[in-house]
Amino acid sequence: MSRAFKDFITLPEKNGVVMVIEKEFGPNGAKDWARMVRSIVQIVKCTFGTGALYDEDILREKLKAYRDSGINPMIGGTLTEVAILEAGGYSQSDLGGYLKYAGSLGFTHIEFSDGTIYVPDEHRPDIIKMCIDSGFTVISEVGKKDPKKDASISLEVRIKLMNNDLKSGAQMVIIESRESGKGIGIMGKGGDVDFTELDKIIEAVGLENTMIEAPEKSQQQAIFMKYGPEASIGNVQPRDVLSVGALRSGLRGDTISALRKKEWEKYNLAVNAPDEYNIT
Repeated sequence: MSRAFKDFITLPEKNGVVMVIEKEFGPNGAKDWARMVRSIVQIVKCTFGTGALYDEDILREKLKAYRDSGINPMIGGTLTEVAILEAGGYSQSDLGGYLKYAGSLGFTHIEFSDGTIYVPDEHRPDIIKMCIDSGFTVISEVGKKDPKKDASISLEVRIKLMNNDLKSGAQMVIIESRESGKGIGIMGKGGDVDFTELDKIIEAVGLENTMIEAPEKSQQQAIFMKYGPEASIGNVQPRDVLSVGALRSGLRGDTISALRKKEWEKYNLAVNAPDEYNIT
């Protein structure tokens, strides 16, 4: 299948991962949407604990629609936290059946988190390895959903946990920001991105290993302007995917000059553009 306008409009050769949180599609809606956005989205998270609310056959069909389009369906961390809670623990004997069943439904990825329940930090590696041994690609998350608990995690501890998760086999680590993207992790109460802290995390963990939950357009724009299209973002709403793709590709007025800087400067020089069009 050929991309529209490919002979006239270039796109970045290397992009980060986009993770969508989804809770509204049936199988047909998932199929149509996935076909439209498969060049942009790599992971769709069955968010919260919503996986437990589906009829089995409908969920299987929906997850297959994602896989058929090359998009990886992921179990949300909250569902696994509830499974741990109900099992009364997180050993192989507690979670083995749950993981086997989730795999049989068609999930390829699993988000491991302790955003609500308590899991000792020293046991995170065992849980991550258990999920990998069960056939899942693990995307872990560091942070708490309660702002007070999350604020108690120092930057040093956050970085240490993220690096430990990566060493244990997690493919990437998410910085918790919740669906709202406000007042948690590196997001301020108004949704502004704390780049002072985020820069330190990325320096220590690596841009390629970090997924930033950024549900708001202003956050997505700021992140792509700062780190370029290789930044990975999560908690994107399905309706916003094409907007995200446009932002990171310099196909929106907000990011054209920054993400197409070479072409911008060359064109302005050729047409003798006024100084107000210079990149500052």
